Amino acid sequence: MASQSLSSPLSADIGNRYIRTRNPKKVVFCVGAGISTNSGIPDFRTPGTGLYSNLAALNLPYPEAVFSLQYFRQDPEPFYTLAQSLYPGTFQPTLTHAFIRLLQEKDMLLRCFTQNIDTLERMAGVHPDNIVEAHGSFANSRCIDCRLEVTHEI
Repeated sequence: MASQSLSSPLSADIGNRYIRTRNPKKVVFCVGAGISTNSGIPDFRTPGTGLYSNLAALNLPYPEAVFSLQYFRQDPEPFYTLAQSLYPGTFQPTLTHAFIRLLQEKDMLLRCFTQNIDTLERMAGVHPDNIVEAHGSFANSRCIDCRLEVTHEI
């Protein structure tokens, strides 16, 4: 089931069937932008609608510069503009996020590795100990110079 997305009812049915027929003891999820697009968060590379296309208005030298520490020190405004548009509170967890939480409730979730920074797994009720946020997330923030943690409500 590794290549199946659970963002639609049909693929959720496939996930349920897999669990009923294979009876796995522990499940690991490796997820990315695709599980959050049904919440309204754009993926990165879709021409015309992806984050990189939308960043054109910020006059970056190249789209990935918005995530470059070197560029951030030179001009932090594009990063903060992007971060504000993605900040938690606007978007709701999807069926996939709920499915991950369901497996946690059934004590079947070993870990959820996510590339997403949107905290939708947490909002769905997945315990932070079960999540590995590969790129960090809005849940934790630190000063880039002194490394002091900045507290905020999500």
